[in-house]
Amino acid sequence: MIELTVHSTGLNSHHDLTDTIADSLREHGAGDGLAGVFAHGSTIGLTVMRYEPGAVQDLLRTLERIAPESPAGAGRYLHELTTEDPNGFSHLKSSLLGTSLLVPFRDGALAMSPSHRVVLFDFDLKPATRRVFLDAPRTAAPAPHTDTVTEKSL
Repeated sequence: MIELTVHSTGLNSHHDLTDTIADSLREHGAGDGLAGVFAHGSTIGLTVMRYEPGAVQDLLRTLERIAPESPAGAGRYLHELTTEDPNGFSHLKSSLLGTSLLVPFRDGALAMSPSHRVVLFDFDLKPATRRVFLDAPRTAAPAPHTDTVTEKSL
């Protein structure tokens, strides 16, 4: 398993991991197949998207409408009441986006559209060093070689 680290500034920061993922898989001799990408944490999310300022802001605005920093009515998330941690919205956004992806890897490169990028979002309130794990596709083992063929009667 390959481990990457991302130094995040926290709240709504975003990081394009595409080139780092491709380089790491290549350096580790990954074969063709699907590479697993897993972000370690419950207040971060992973997605594949067209990574440009408008799309980023659209995604953040949509997530804010679904899980606002200050919920309507009571004004606090139950998570804060049970843990005294005021980042309930961060956990919700992470759950909505998800923390893992599969990306195709072929011929030493990610087999995705050039305009699509693997992006890590950090929704927590404070800066942190984030860990991302890659499960590289293995190179195929050669089939066992046999010189003779035998038949078995039933």
